[in-house]
Amino acid sequence: MTAGPGDTTQTEATTTASAGEAQHGAKGKKNLRGDIEGLRAIAVGTVLIYHVGIPFMPGGFVGVDIFFVISGFLITSLLLREAAKSGRISIADFYARRARRLLPAASVVLIATAIAGWFILPGQDRANLGIDVITATFYVVNWGLAFRSVDYLAEDAAPSSLQHYWSLSVEEQFYVVWPLIIILGLFLARRSRMRPKPLLFGMLALIAAASLGYSIVHTASDPATAYFYTTTRVWELAIGALLAFLVVRLASLPRGVAEAIAGLGLLLVLWSAFFLDGKTPWPGSWALAPTVGAALIIAAGCASQGTVTARLLSLKPMVWIGGLSYAIYLWHWPLIILTKAAYPEVRIRHLVVVGILSILLAWLTKHLVEDPIRFHPGLSAKASRGLLFGGASMLVTALLGTAVWATVPKLDEDARVKGATTLVADEKSDPWTVRKDLDEVLTTSGEVTPDPAVAAEDVPKYYDDDCQVQPGDSEVDTTCVYGDKDGDKTIAMLGDSKMGQWFPAVVAIAEAEGWRVELYLKSACSFTYDGAKEDCEEFGKNTVKHFEEEGAPDVALVSQGSNSTDELQSGIGDAVKDLQAQDSDVVLLADSPRPGEEQVYTCVEENPEDYSACAFPAEGDGRDGRGSEVLEAAAKDTQAPFVDLNEWICPPGKECAPVIGDTLVYRQGSHVTASYIRTLTPMLYRALAAEDLTSKDSSEITVDDVP
Repeated sequence: MTAGPGDTTQTEATTTASAGEAQHGAKGKKNLRGDIEGLRAIAVGTVLIYHVGIPFMPGGFVGVDIFFVISGFLITSLLLREAAKSGRISIADFYARRARRLLPAASVVLIATAIAGWFILPGQDRANLGIDVITATFYVVNWGLAFRSVDYLAEDAAPSSLQHYWSLSVEEQFYVVWPLIIILGLFLARRSRMRPKPLLFGMLALIAAASLGYSIVHTASDPATAYFYTTTRVWELAIGALLAFLVVRLASLPRGVAEAIAGLGLLLVLWSAFFLDGKTPWPGSWALAPTVGAALIIAAGCASQGTVTARLLSLKPMVWIGGLSYAIYLWHWPLIILTKAAYPEVRIRHLVVVGILSILLAWLTKHLVEDPIRFHPGLSAKASRGLLFGGASMLVTALLGTAVWATVPKLDEDARVKGATTLVADEKSDPWTVRKDLDEVLTTSGEVTPDPAVAAEDVPKYYDDDCQVQPGDSEVDTTCVYGDKDGDKTIAMLGDSKMGQWFPAVVAIAEAEGWRVELYLKSACSFTYDGAKEDCEEFGKNTVKHFEEEGAPDVALVSQGSNSTDELQSGIGDAVKDLQAQDSDVVLLADSPRPGEEQVYTCVEENPEDYSACAFPAEGDGRDGRGSEVLEAAAKDTQAPFVDLNEWICPPGKECAPVIGDTLVYRQGSHVTASYIRTLTPMLYRALAAEDLTSKDSSEITVDDVP
């Protein structure tokens, strides 16, 4: 808390209070702003329609951005009113009010989702659910989701049933900082004898401008993580917050001007919902349309509630939905996701019923949980009581999330596995061939390593070291070195996560050979000069430039999982040729087989008596792998060896098996588990020996050479 001079008169404070009075659930209705309640209804309605899957509103996700503007305006209006009346901001009172307002409904939905999800979701999704309950409890789930959206965890991954809590996390993170900024501004104003409101307005405007600029840049380079980042969204809340400083001036707008800007705002909001879609880079500059539209509607409403737009938004059904909007938002998403998980063939018409159910649950939650707790005289009498209630609520949900997470089996990274080695027909032969009697080694039931519940965690250890350059970053990381770091020979791994999945085998070979291993891996990026995203192409060029300056590797392994195009083939070929010109022996490694849309590990968990039900067709990309065609073509163009080990992942036959030698083959999407890759070490070792790249002869490499 701090004190400071106020330059806001009592009249201005009253005007601010009236203009900002739209706290849904407020007991007093006299100053309720119907236009803001109606705008809330549009926001939650567009989100609900979009998530249900009704096709005529492809931009329904903009409802979240509208909510940000509304929240920024309302909360800042309350803070400014408090500062104007007393010259201070009570942090304890502010957070106590937020706890009573947000936590009752949020906690109920978290508890219900955790319990229902434990019964409905497969193992790996239960593990994520437990983590998401914990991170949602502490309002940091958006950062967890941003991390999970990266590469190997993103491929064909099911959305979290608590994914929608990301927006609440962004809001609350903003409101951790924003009152402190106001307090700082009041302190600086008192010390410098400046007027507080202009100073605070300027500080917030700078924050908004910086956030918008960052949002545009980050969205262009990495939209997957930009969507969830707080720093890319602050400007949306700040737009509403800035409006709160202008209430008195906006109140004097002529009726005609208010009518025009309100209409324009509504058009911008509706245009965004109907004409933007999931392909629009978001948030970035496109998010200006719905946020500015929402701001215009709020601004016009400060002057008049009699505009056509305000009257439409103030219709009783709109105000009623607006009053339930918070609870509707909380309930609708887990209901939809859990319904889809329980009934994969669910149709849109069924999801519409689920959406209606979310409205009913919202009404019950508001009247049985939200309002009774929010306006409880005992809890609202003292800030300490509200804070104590908030802490207890968060403790309960955090413990429940921990309990859900704890029920999921844990990964044993050192488990002994046989996997691909069981496919060898004659261990003494050279070369090895795949055995004919596959029925003896294609596991169809029983214990599996890794457990399907933790298959998605069975990844190469370099992920723990952040040794995969993320989207948007094109700089080379030279610190990712493994094997014998002082070895006389260096082997480099170049490509995306489909190359990186071979890390356990490559490191094992390097340790046997005394090699140094260097990683030049980038999420979702081929090693190429052309045919990929700009940051991918730049990374490829920077990698080769690094080799020119510091010395090229003796051996370079290249693989990738992108679709084949002429540009990509040419780009990979050019990059490989530049490596060869530096006397590197380049080997192109086929992309791994690609399952269908269903996660293999989920299917295995659901079919414990017959894993063969999870086999997928071997034709097409099945056995060959989506990225193999362009790699094989580039190998032919550069006369580099092309190594295809896919017969050891998907043995000859019409289908690819999900479990071989008691070892689960796949984790997320088409990525092979680190456990199974370890069993492919002898096969890769022999392939490199066949190219005279190792000190050992092929015949010296046995099935026992598994790390």
